[in-house]
Amino acid sequence: MPQDARGPRGRVAAVVFASFVCQLGLGYAYLFSPLLREVTEDLGWTRAEFAAARAVYFPVLAIASAFAGRLTVRVGARPILLASAVCLGATFWLMSGIQRPVELYLVNVLYGLFMAGLGDVVIGGVVTSWVERWRGAALGFAYAASNLGGMLLVPVFAALSDAMGWREALRWLAGAGTIAILPFAYLAGRRAPVRQEGSEEVAGGLASALRTRSFWALGFALLLFFAYFVSVNDAFFSIMMDAGMSRVEAGAWYSTAIGMGWLAKLGMGVVADFVPPKAGLALDCALLAASALFLLLVPDQPWLWAFVVSYGLAVAARDVVYPLVVGFSFGMRTMPEVYGALMLSLAIGGSVGSFLTQLVHDLSGSYRPALVAYAVLNLLVLASLALVRREQPAGVEVP
Repeated sequence: MPQDARGPRGRVAAVVFASFVCQLGLGYAYLFSPLLREVTEDLGWTRAEFAAARAVYFPVLAIASAFAGRLTVRVGARPILLASAVCLGATFWLMSGIQRPVELYLVNVLYGLFMAGLGDVVIGGVVTSWVERWRGAALGFAYAASNLGGMLLVPVFAALSDAMGWREALRWLAGAGTIAILPFAYLAGRRAPVRQEGSEEVAGGLASALRTRSFWALGFALLLFFAYFVSVNDAFFSIMMDAGMSRVEAGAWYSTAIGMGWLAKLGMGVVADFVPPKAGLALDCALLAASALFLLLVPDQPWLWAFVVSYGLAVAARDVVYPLVVGFSFGMRTMPEVYGALMLSLAIGGSVGSFLTQLVHDLSGSYRPALVAYAVLNLLVLASLALVRREQPAGVEVP
């Protein structure tokens, strides 16, 4: 990166790496899957009681992301990242002591807060404010940390849980996560130098963005993405096992799809630096639509591989291409605020989408109608991208 773009290369690289470490904290989200069996068997809960906590998590994450995006623009990322690192430790420390379902629901409030604070909106704002020439690659590198964190934390938790029990394992991981992330949260929160030429002036902020067709087209795209993503995650094991696959085999395929995420983010980050932002998002929507069709053809091995590849690539790559399109339309300086507002779609897409998918299965005995509908809707999202445009005033150019 040229020194006059955002500062000396070493300083920029340090901020990007610190952002990567902060995003490793999102890997703690993957602990909820192995915790399900540990907690329900220990406390005598039903799995539905454990899973119902998601009804708390998604709205909190959506609303917190909107506030985090606005605060990132107004006061900078540092206080948000520092508070989120502490909140991460508090979340899993408190979880280690739960006895009743209501306590888990309260913990999920904290869970949504730290996920928003260390998530894509804030980290995306940090990276895009510092990096200009290789912005896509830098975003891909930082965002890949969440997948890597999950791949590392799940086996570590399993080993600790076997040795000392799930409660003590959570306490160790809670302390280790906060201690490891705090110094990097401080470093990543450093404000980027302001460029003198002012080539990244924004088009009036969120208030102006709300009056544009681009905002609503991107909101529609994000809502459908979350509806499909959460629906497939929730139903994946059932779809595979309904097709005659064992739970172990289904888990292996699911892990493969997740593990592809960090490669997909790195790869799409590089690609995004060579293609227009809208083209990157269009490719992602096309892959999402294809993955829904491929899932209809499981468990045939070639189609199962096609699903795992297309779904793994599309879900992970979305993290990279979406903030770039938001920045393309509204300016990189205001991107966190606009992106945060768009994240409110998670409250609807993440909760209602999965519920409707399961309802379709209950009424028809199959996930096939829902998957066909998602394929069609993702193609509709692809067509709606024609409405997305650069919304900056005339003469203002966003790199």
